[in-house]
Amino acid sequence: MIEPLTPPLTGLEERIHGPLPVFAVPRSANKNLVYGMAVVGASGRVADRAVFTKLGWSPGTRLTVSCPEDRLILVRETEDRSVVMTGAGFLRIPFRTRRRVGLMEGDRVLLMAHRTLRGLLIHPPAVLDNLTGQSRRLLEETL
Repeated sequence: MIEPLTPPLTGLEERIHGPLPVFAVPRSANKNLVYGMAVVGASGRVADRAVFTKLGWSPGTRLTVSCPEDRLILVRETEDRSVVMTGAGFLRIPFRTRRRVGLMEGDRVLLMAHRTLRGLLIHPPAVLDNLTGQSRRLLEETL
């Protein structure tokens, strides 16, 4: 059975029913920032093509992974490190780095990239708890 097609509103129908509401999607005030979400896969694999594309990272890009603070992971482009973007379009966070920030396979992480500085911050779940404290309180109060 073929589903019926619903044609778009005509001028008359739009005048009767009013225009469809348009909701503005809030954007970051800083156009250099790009956000993404990823799931940590086996052996520390992290992938978000949209974020990596905005950074200009492609397969073969050499990266350095560090922990400038004990809870965040900083990834930057470099010439002399052993972490490399794979042909499948992901990077691997080294085991020691994952262990240092308490990152486990299957964890969801927030990615925050800066286009012009070509750097990426990976926020593990424990950091997200701290960042979203106000939102969590709002959720708990309204439920």
